[in-house]
Amino acid sequence: MKTVLKNISLALVITIGISSCSSDDDNSTTTTNSSIISKIITEPTFNFKYKVFYQEDLSSSTAKGLVVLAVGDGGTENDGLLNDQCTALAKEGFVAITTTYRSLDGAGITWEEQGALFRADMMAVITKADNDYGLPFNKTIIGGQSRGGNMVMALILPGQFTYIAPFSGIKGALLQCAGGDSWKGSAVLFPVAWMSNKIDNTMGVADANEFKNGLQNNPNTNVKTLSECLIYNSSGHCGDSSGNKNFMVTKVKQWLP
Repeated sequence: MKTVLKNISLALVITIGISSCSSDDDNSTTTTNSSIISKIITEPTFNFKYKVFYQEDLSSSTAKGLVVLAVGDGGTENDGLLNDQCTALAKEGFVAITTTYRSLDGAGITWEEQGALFRADMMAVITKADNDYGLPFNKTIIGGQSRGGNMVMALILPGQFTYIAPFSGIKGALLQCAGGDSWKGSAVLFPVAWMSNKIDNTMGVADANEFKNGLQNNPNTNVKTLSECLIYNSSGHCGDSSGNKNFMVTKVKQWLP
């Protein structure tokens, strides 16, 4: 287990910082695009920004579910790739969120403590969405890109850390160019849609097929049946992710019909 912790921590250290934004919540902005509303919100307790996408006529009775995507290195709530994915999900009737989160990089805290902050931030976003749209955990999918996805990975693995309790009750996780190996595939607690180049040295992925094969050894039949990997036959970090959007929308509709 110590080796696993070391590998996960290394992948997080290799990625660069997390973006963090702050402003007064009264300065939140709202825009409309083809009947899709997008609104920037500042989380009042922890002071980070996220952007919510939903259909203009959405109600708690028509919302299909919630998808929360955490940004990667240098990302903001206006991240173009994640915003495009969230728009596509909103058009299908989901509430979709691109979120930043707090970072105390360089403040002398451990990775586990940083992970606990991330968990609290994700909980804050999900709780607000549940209050606003009636979307509890059993209608929620979490995910992220790069470092955001790697942080989410820690929330869907067995409780191996002192400060990071795994989530419970969610429908699945969308992980884009996040770290993954055979053990993680065999241990994840929820179905995953995992997108990666075959080789991603930044995230410590020597062969993405190791994670895919690990999923086939997962003891949870639901995880094994509903998980799917999109592996690009290339190397590098993130890179060509043009196919991710359709792949993600398809999986979300499968998990939350």
